[in-house]
Amino acid sequence: MAITGLDTDLCNGCGICVDVCPMDVLRIDEKGEKAVITYPLDCMTCFNCELECDPNAIYVSPERAKDIVLPW
Repeated sequence: MAITGLDTDLCNGCGICVDVCPMDVLRIDEKGEKAVITYPLDCMTCFNCELECDPNAIYVSPERAKDIVLPW
């Protein structure tokens, strides 16, 4: 899986990671108001969430979650 870590102790619940994720992998948990990984297999390893996270609470592994299926 590409997105491998989310430190809820460091997460401030700002929601920037949710906004920048093109695949809707992350969501904000209503109870704790923290980011949670909801669809880890959909992560396309774009690193947007890791780059935009100010408290550095997210780690994305450079390995792809799954192979890309090409149309040809």
